[in-house]
Order: sequence, then C-alpha cells, then structure tokens
Amino acid sequence: MFLRREKLSVLSKTWGFIWPRSGWKRAVAYYWHRLHRIPGTPSFIATGFAIGAGLAMTPFYGTHMVIGAALAWALGGSMLAALIGAHVANPWTAPALWFGAYYLGEVILEGHLEVRPPNFIRVFKDLTESVLNLDGGLFMHGVWPVLWPMTVGSIPMAIVAGIASYFILKSVVSVVHAKRAARISKTAALVEEEDG
Repeated sequence: MFLRREKLSVLSKTWGFIWPRSGWKRAVAYYWHRLHRIPGTPSFIATGFAIGAGLAMTPFYGTHMVIGAALAWALGGSMLAALIGAHVANPWTAPALWFGAYYLGEVILEGHLEVRPPNFIRVFKDLTESVLNLDGGLFMHGVWPVLWPMTVGSIPMAIVAGIASYFILKSVVSVVHAKRAARISKTAALVEEEDG
C-alpha cells in the first residue's frame, strides 16, 4: 500500500543516504522527533543514544549499529536510540572523525604529532584486499599502522561523546516528556469539564 511505484536503484539509495531527498533539515527533524518519541524514561533513551554516539567515534565502520544495539540491550538502554546515535558517524562527519581519531591516537602513542595525513583511500583498498585474500601481511603493513592509532584515539573521543550526549539528551528529553505530560493532563481536564 505504501510502497514506491518504481524501486530506487542502489545508486539512488546511496545518494539518498549522503544527501537526503527532503534535505538535511527535514532529516534531522525526523530523527529528533523519532528520538524523543521513543517510549521509556529519559535515562533509558539517553543511555541508548550515548552508546551509539560513543561507538560512532570508533573506526569500526559498518558495525556501529549492530554493536550499539547489542550494548544498549546489555546495559539497559534503548536499542532504537543507540541506532539513531550511531548515525553521528555519517558520510559528512566521518572524515573529521577519522582524522581526529588518527591524530589523537598518534599523540597518545607517540607523544607528539607528525603532520603526515594517512591515505584513507589506500587503507580501505588494502583492507578490502587483505580481507578478500586473507592476507595478514598486507593487513599488518597497509592497514594496522593507521587502524591502531585510530582505535586508540577513538577511545577518549567515544568517552567524551558518550558522556556529553547522555547528559544533554537526558535533560532535553526530560523537558520534552514533562511538556507532553502537561499537555495530556490539560487535554484530559478539558475533556472531563466538557463531559461533566
């Protein structure tokens, strides 16, 4: 009943993920409305979102949503909020997160920052080849020198993102829930007056 007349091609779906057809403002508004309508306490929702947002800082792309949902379930947070929080890492923010995690990891591991930007295209190519060919040597030579600093650097980023998003979202959702409860009680009072 609500299906498209013509199915979207893979290219159209991919482009829609990078640039939503309805625009970013509407996409963000959709996620915001979806987030604060999730059933549960503000702490439950904020815990899930914080887990997703924290995992979005890590370099393990393609696994954020699965790991986020599993951790949210294990830690008593909203799995749906974790999925939404994992979208902090998207095609627009991922490059900044990659470079931030890599350079922070370099500072933590080496004690100084070398200005030699990693070639992420080459890293992804080597990663794909090493996985498809089960080539551990290529992985250790072409991928590990970039993946290890990114992993180390992403840990403090994940902690900061998770804690900040938890407290911010918990307070915002508390206000939204209080306003909704007040609106519902006001409507119920008006209905009682009309019936009485």
